[in-house]
Amino acid sequence: MTRRILALSTYPIAKPRHGGQLRVSALQDFYRALGHTFECAAVYTAPYGPGTVGPNDIKLGFVGSRWTDTPFVTDLASGRFAAENPAAYAHFSGLVARQRPDVIQLEQPFLWPLVKRLRAEGKLDGVSIVYSSHNWEGPLKEALLLNAGISATKAAEFRAEIEAMETELAGASDIIIAVSAEEAKVYAAMETSARILLAPNGTSRPPGRLVESKAKAEFGDAPFMFFVGSAYPPNSEGFIDLVATGGFYFLPPHKRLAVCGGASDAIFSHPEYQRFLGANSQRVHFFPDLGDEDLWAVKASAHAFLLPIKFGGGTNLKSAEALASGKWVIATSTALRGLDRFLDAPGVIVADTPAAFRKAAIKVMGSPALKLTKAERDARDTVYWDRALALSGLGQAIGEARTPVPSRA
Repeated sequence: MTRRILALSTYPIAKPRHGGQLRVSALQDFYRALGHTFECAAVYTAPYGPGTVGPNDIKLGFVGSRWTDTPFVTDLASGRFAAENPAAYAHFSGLVARQRPDVIQLEQPFLWPLVKRLRAEGKLDGVSIVYSSHNWEGPLKEALLLNAGISATKAAEFRAEIEAMETELAGASDIIIAVSAEEAKVYAAMETSARILLAPNGTSRPPGRLVESKAKAEFGDAPFMFFVGSAYPPNSEGFIDLVATGGFYFLPPHKRLAVCGGASDAIFSHPEYQRFLGANSQRVHFFPDLGDEDLWAVKASAHAFLLPIKFGGGTNLKSAEALASGKWVIATSTALRGLDRFLDAPGVIVADTPAAFRKAAIKVMGSPALKLTKAERDARDTVYWDRALALSGLGQAIGEARTPVPSRA
């Protein structure tokens, strides 16, 4: 049975770039391919440019100094704003009235206060609630705040608030979509009758034709390693700690490492990178601002992918991307969370210390291009979004979701 699905999030997906946006966009494509209608509405904070915000999205307004004085908590503020600001609540109430959804899907828990109020006022009678979890958010938020220098007391308060929200949402949900087996167990231990599904993060399939790689001018035909990350601080911090500390003297004095994306500036300006700037510049080339086509081309020509991820929850999209490439992968065990079946896979080297990461890089750069068997290739193909979501059972579960009762109006 087809469903009308309204997803609520804290970021627009008109032009997806970061991990959360890419996951919601993939879910949109999956649902629509099954014949369901899908719309997304967001309370957003970042300065999104033209064409990146949809008609259902609204910008977060001021909700108090508690939120503006603490970094990384605007997602929590978004839920309060949507539920309590009169104009924001009217916007979402009107959206629900017009679209008459069969399913409300919460992307992360932060807009639960909005859904809770809509339910209390009878505006979602009979509507199924799907909690599309991207992480078990409370511990992740606490670690992020501590890493940013926030006091342990304050970080613990935010963690407790988020865990209470997630627990309440889990109890009200009909379906919970978890991204890792560990997090699925967390939800299963709660007082919930929800159907719990496992749908790890995936990656998009490459375009049919690739442009000529911009890496060619820097690396020629020599093998090089590839790292990409957004400006999210743990991306640059993991790279500095596991790869860059002590300089890149473990590589020959030629360009052998491509660093791409928003993490480039933080890595280049970090004191540890600057300490060996001359030697590092011989070996590393930064691509801070590649468009999608050029980024695909650089990835396709890389010899190996680096995943120096030490922090976070859920399943990392960059890990799925690296595995799907069919190339050598050097990763921490944290980077393969939710993708544990690849811990011992051919071409995957797990390294959790700087020494192990460097040793793995030396080995890989001295090895020929990775050749996978058909069975090994097929195993890696399961991380593409269409395969990952199809294997989750989500299509059947949404089709079986309860039908709303007739309106009492």
